[in-house]
Amino acid sequence: MARFRCRSCGKEGTFVYEGRRECPNCGSVDVQFAVGIEELPDDDPLIETMRRLAEEGDNED
Repeated sequence: MARFRCRSCGKEGTFVYEGRRECPNCGSVDVQFAVGIEELPDDDPLIETMRRLAEEGDNED
């Protein structure tokens, strides 16, 4: 489950994360999400960015 807080409608709660990037209550994109890494699909851009940053960090030594 993902937690969310919408800055537009003020709603807070949880929902099943399926790649959405808008408030499940009002549809606004002005929303914060807290998603467990295990809930993200492997092809999610966030996963790709984290992998790239980890690889860059390993190469700095």
